[in-house]
Amino acid sequence: MSDHTRVEIFRAIRTAIESRLHLIGSVIEGESRRKILERNIKAEGDFLANTGYAVEFSSTSIDLIIGSNVPHEPYVLGGKVPSWTPIEPLKAWVECKGLSWADKAGKPLSIEQMAYMIRGKIKREGIPARNVFAEVIRNRQDWIFKQMDSIEVAL
Repeated sequence: MSDHTRVEIFRAIRTAIESRLHLIGSVIEGESRRKILERNIKAEGDFLANTGYAVEFSSTSIDLIIGSNVPHEPYVLGGKVPSWTPIEPLKAWVECKGLSWADKAGKPLSIEQMAYMIRGKIKREGIPARNVFAEVIRNRQDWIFKQMDSIEVAL
C-alpha cells in the first residue's frame, strides 16, 4: 500500500469520526439546552448562551467537549458543599440578577448585604448539583455507542 493511499485512508477515517462527533455533539447540546431551560438554570455570564460543544484534535485523540464556558460552570454542574464562598462573584451575581430585597422595616438592602446573606445560605446548605450534560449523556449512552459503532468509511 502506498503512502498516498494510507494518507487518504487516514483522512477518510478522521472525516467520518469528526462528522459523527459533530452529530453527537449537536444532539447532546440541544437536549442539554432544553434541560437548562426546564430547570431554569440562570447565572451570571449567561450559562445557556455559553453552552455548546467542540470537536478538538490532538496528536493522539479526537475529543468531543460539551459544556458551558462560564467560569462558574463547576458550581452549576457539580454543586458546592456547604462552605465559604468568595463574596465578589456573589455581589456580581446579585447585581446581574437585579435583585432587590428589603429588611423587616422595609429598608432596601445593599448589593453587599444581599451577597453576604447568599453566602451564609451557601455556607449552611451548599448548592445542589445540576449536571445536565452528564444526565443527557447518560440517557443517550446507547444511542452514542450506536452512532460510533455505525461509522463507515468510503474512499
